[in-house]
Amino acid sequence: MLTNKRIISVEFGECDPSGIVYNPCYFIWFDLSVHALLASCGLSLKGLIADCGIDGIPVVDYRCKFLGPARWGDELTIETSVAALHRCAFDIQHRILNGRALVVDCAETRVCTAIDPQQGRAKAHPLPDKLVAAFSGKKL
Repeated sequence: MLTNKRIISVEFGECDPSGIVYNPCYFIWFDLSVHALLASCGLSLKGLIADCGIDGIPVVDYRCKFLGPARWGDELTIETSVAALHRCAFDIQHRILNGRALVVDCAETRVCTAIDPQQGRAKAHPLPDKLVAAFSGKKL
């Protein structure tokens, strides 16, 4: 399955007065990492919305363990991998390393959605073939 790595530098504004990263910043980084994962295989959420009749890939579950701190000035490596594909959802694994130390381990589940015109609300939608192919490392 597909994996992508990003390197980020912890900025002053992402930290509390003690210089430790605020927990909500990690979830912003996870979302940006999913978009970087899509980009690494030539896809974008905007393109999937335009081409595949979906309206998004919202997070429906996070399972996150904070194992160590990250501080202002640290350079972190975020490893983001596709863990599993389902009919309408996919699982992502994020590992954040500070040097060699694993500081955050997070699994998330996202569901592909589309607006149901009869009900006027978002409902689960099968994963687009191009997303399945890209996440599986196959050519479509």
